[in-house]
Amino acid sequence: MNSILVIQLKRLGDVILTTPALRELRMLYPQARITLLLDHHSAAVAPAIADVDEVWFYNRNASFNLWYDLVRCGFDLSLDFTGNDRSALVSFLSKASQRIGFSFVAKRAARSWGYTRLVQSPVREKHTADHYIDLIRSLGDFVPKSVLSLRLPEGVGRSAETLRREIGLPGPYLVFHPGAARPEKYWLADRWATVIQHAQTRLGLPCLVTGGRDPGELRHVNDVLAQSRGRSGIFSLAGKVDFLLSAAIIREGTLFIGVDTAAAHVASAFQRPELVLFGPTNPFHWHPMHTSAVVVRAGFGNPLTHFEPRQKGLPMSELSTETVICGMETAFKYVK
Repeated sequence: MNSILVIQLKRLGDVILTTPALRELRMLYPQARITLLLDHHSAAVAPAIADVDEVWFYNRNASFNLWYDLVRCGFDLSLDFTGNDRSALVSFLSKASQRIGFSFVAKRAARSWGYTRLVQSPVREKHTADHYIDLIRSLGDFVPKSVLSLRLPEGVGRSAETLRREIGLPGPYLVFHPGAARPEKYWLADRWATVIQHAQTRLGLPCLVTGGRDPGELRHVNDVLAQSRGRSGIFSLAGKVDFLLSAAIIREGTLFIGVDTAAAHVASAFQRPELVLFGPTNPFHWHPMHTSAVVVRAGFGNPLTHFEPRQKGLPMSELSTETVICGMETAFKYVK
């Protein structure tokens, strides 16, 4: 295989969860040129993706150059991790002699023609990272490792350190990430304020709040900060820095506490001690898999130690403050 196209048109979190599969692909074909195609909304993570040679971007409103490059390059192998109409068309136009996707695309006949081989992988029965690895497993024998990985460009860490010093936060700190792209993942602001106070009291460390630039997410973060008004040692970079700088902030944090979102996957990629809050989504498919991670979920009174593939989600309001504090106490044990 001299030239390989990898298609992943899902959101940031899914892109990060694809990194173990990319690592295994690189190990199988160390000399191949690997091109990763991302949706343009996930472009921010591209500089941190290792094990690929170049990254292309799909933009529905400006895709002519992409179609031209697909036809021109002549890939030997294409791997579609997405499985929608767009990715099926991309796979077909790649003209790769091997075009591999997941078997679930066969539910729509119009998609299945884009592939030469379909791989069985019951997505509801697997962690998302393991599901993606199944596509690589179809290419050869290996012992997969579902370890997320990100590689920040040189200089990003120095920029993060400079920024922390500028805002008066040169030493150890806790990272809180209450926002998400989906509003149903928001936990109540007053409960966030309570657990932030608990963490500060227990560890004696300042708190740095991170978040994206979505207006709804920023309103939620501001509600959390308003509930914490009057207390010292709380700093916010929500909406003020880009993805890579935020990732560097998370990487150097003493402990990450946040909802199920891309930021939690960043903490997992750097194997930071973390507590992740789940409600409507099932942690079976998305939970961090490293040993210093703790998961709490709406409807359960204690941190989860066992995950079930077919459990319905519950509103975040069903996640109590006491449960999160219990999870924090467990996570504190991993803090050095």
